[in-house]
Amino acid sequence: MFGLYFGGYLLERNIISQSQLEDVMARHHSSRAKLGLIAVAEKLLTAKQADELNELQKLKDSRFGDLAIEKGYLTKEEVNHLLNLQGNSYLKFIQSLTEMNIMTMDQIESALDDYRKDNNFSDAELDALKSGDIDRIIPIFVDTDLPFVGEAITLAIKNIIRFINNNIKLKKSYRVKEYNFPSIAYQQMIGSHELYVCFAGEDEALLNIASPFAKEEFVKMDEDAFDSICEFINCNNGLYASKLSEEDIHIDMTPPKFDQNKTLTSDGDIYIVPIVIDGKQIDLLVVLDHKVEIN
Repeated sequence: MFGLYFGGYLLERNIISQSQLEDVMARHHSSRAKLGLIAVAEKLLTAKQADELNELQKLKDSRFGDLAIEKGYLTKEEVNHLLNLQGNSYLKFIQSLTEMNIMTMDQIESALDDYRKDNNFSDAELDALKSGDIDRIIPIFVDTDLPFVGEAITLAIKNIIRFINNNIKLKKSYRVKEYNFPSIAYQQMIGSHELYVCFAGEDEALLNIASPFAKEEFVKMDEDAFDSICEFINCNNGLYASKLSEEDIHIDMTPPKFDQNKTLTSDGDIYIVPIVIDGKQIDLLVVLDHKVEIN
């Protein structure tokens, strides 16, 4: 997941090419990060110490971590911590950049600092992106403290990861009162609260939800493709309704619907979260306790 964020930034800044990014992404998905690189990235070793240990491995039949402990560079606890990080997406991504001689560690660190500044990320937010933990990543882009809205958005994102694609990229959420769409699938929930949950965007983008959920390849947004997205929305909202019922908050779901080439308006805020799946942007829309019209 981190490669989608940072890799996209490197591409936009012309630091790497599209073909290089594709090669790096392919390589990092099938690799495990080396302990020495992780230790340098975690600032537990210097690059010079890591190189020394790598050279020692050529002379002694010992693991990197055992040599680091033997030399007094790392404790056993630190080695265990590094071993737990070997599957980390961020570390595998930067390892691929260095092993393919596309960027050095110094260049990566400099670009990471620029990436943080250009996106106004705090150090904690950048660490959250590096972690790959979706529970830490979502609050970077969405105000999860918003009553009901934050919860509904969070659940929808998690269900996209669970049922559709586990390698998505979020963009900063925003609010509008009016939203023009090429295509939209939506569902109204009524009861203790009135909630609209919608997925909208270009047809080609929405197919990235329709096809995986139906486990069927759709080539256009026909009625069957829309039905698949509506089923996904119904599944998602059903899980949310069940959660709310446990809190003694009762809502019912109306049948999901779809429409094309119109405008959704509300007398309150329309919360929009752009979500990129396979390079195509889909917008998640949520409206709470306000009138919604589609014309």
